[in-house]
Amino acid sequence: MEIIIGRNGTQKLKITDSTVSREHCKVYVNNDGTFIIENLSQSGTKVDGRPIIKASATLNSRLQLGHSYSATLADLIGNPLQPSPQYMNDKNAASTSQQNKQEIKVCNISHLRRVWEDFNNTNIELADKQRKINLIRAGLGILTVCVMPTISLVGYGFGFTLTGIAAFGNLYSFIGMKNAESAEEKQSRQDAFDDAWVCPNCGRSLPAKNYKNLVRNYQSCPYCKCKFVE
Repeated sequence: MEIIIGRNGTQKLKITDSTVSREHCKVYVNNDGTFIIENLSQSGTKVDGRPIIKASATLNSRLQLGHSYSATLADLIGNPLQPSPQYMNDKNAASTSQQNKQEIKVCNISHLRRVWEDFNNTNIELADKQRKINLIRAGLGILTVCVMPTISLVGYGFGFTLTGIAAFGNLYSFIGMKNAESAEEKQSRQDAFDDAWVCPNCGRSLPAKNYKNLVRNYQSCPYCKCKFVE
């Protein structure tokens, strides 16, 4: 289930604040009762005070839309997944007969595969780009050392050609370094990953920062003990 929040959204609570976009953010309602918030607006969305691109949330999470509008997720959408009567009967029976036994929830973590792949692919692309720039700079150093011996042995014509190649390579390297990811951009991308890399049930950060390791080493959340399924 998906719910659009905004002035023209499908949420339960009507929004008239002009700083809120018509379609400001999207709420993905998972079958296990958890929620994913995705920002759709240039004016930004915050979950519990933190700017997000996409992040997990609970009904108690407070959303800030635009510059000033603020409300809890429960105020905005209510509870779209009310427990079934059978679920309530089973829960009451379990609490009566086994007061100390906790119900094990099942949480779908398939969305974390996309979160990890997007983050990891970007890291690989940036590392490959930096490796190429480093190779060019190393080659230019060797080329620069060879210019003077080349002029002495071959002549000025070939030496000037090497100088021109070195100048072009330096320009390419400079442009590549100028367009490289800044420290602020890297931190912002890391923060967005950390916001999304959480247990869909309790919202706490997961220990394995790699989807393959998460699936291999954790069959359930180490904090709330909900069972992970893909």
